[in-house]
Amino acid sequence: MLERTFLHIPGVGPKRERAIWRAGVTHWRDFLERGEELLPRQVFNLGRPVVEASLAALERPGGLAELAALLPASEHWRFYPAYERVVYLDIETGGDPGEWGGVTVVGLFDGQKVEQYVAGRNLHELDHAMRGRDIVCTFAGGSFDLPVLRGVFANLYLPPAHIDLRWALKRLGYTGGLKRIERQLEIARPESVRELSGQDAVTLWRDHLAGDGGALDILLEYNAYDVINLRPLLELAAGRLRERELGRLGLASRGASC
Repeated sequence: MLERTFLHIPGVGPKRERAIWRAGVTHWRDFLERGEELLPRQVFNLGRPVVEASLAALERPGGLAELAALLPASEHWRFYPAYERVVYLDIETGGDPGEWGGVTVVGLFDGQKVEQYVAGRNLHELDHAMRGRDIVCTFAGGSFDLPVLRGVFANLYLPPAHIDLRWALKRLGYTGGLKRIERQLEIARPESVRELSGQDAVTLWRDHLAGDGGALDILLEYNAYDVINLRPLLELAAGRLRERELGRLGLASRGASC
């Protein structure tokens, strides 16, 4: 979907993007090869330097940051799966606000392995763990997780693109919290943490500090599924949004760059 994107051209919104597609320009290379012939002169003249720079950015280390800065945050789902180094992130809070801003656990999942950073243990290693990623994927992280982490870590590295699944899924008709949407889509959690909520996570942390030997293990399991379950949700959201956009026009969506 990324190389079919024209929303980063000045003056182009969703309706005009679809008009560009309908004119027969469905890819950045189409734009350069046939845009002058098929599109209004103003659109082509404004778009040509942007599209040329976009194609160059695809080949250049660090180019994703340039592209991410051009696209609205609500459209960052288009970067997946063209860029595959995704880190799924979720935080737990409820600790002492004077220590790590109240953050108790940060969970990361790269699609294969969960890594967790715990206040009082290894939370200071989070910045190093975040490096080398292209996309950070969260649920409601734009309004909570990421601002909280920026407040705690002054120089925290965050990947250039952020896919907030809360809003991507809302566009598909799935509303409410993460657990509710998981149930709607029959994405399971183990029975041991199935009924837990964010408030339970706060209680578990307090129990851990009070000496409950098993509370932290349960909290970490809960947090682990907060990040593990983001992966199927991203696959669903990106796939259905792509099919919805291109399917309206009868365009195939084969391949990572479609």
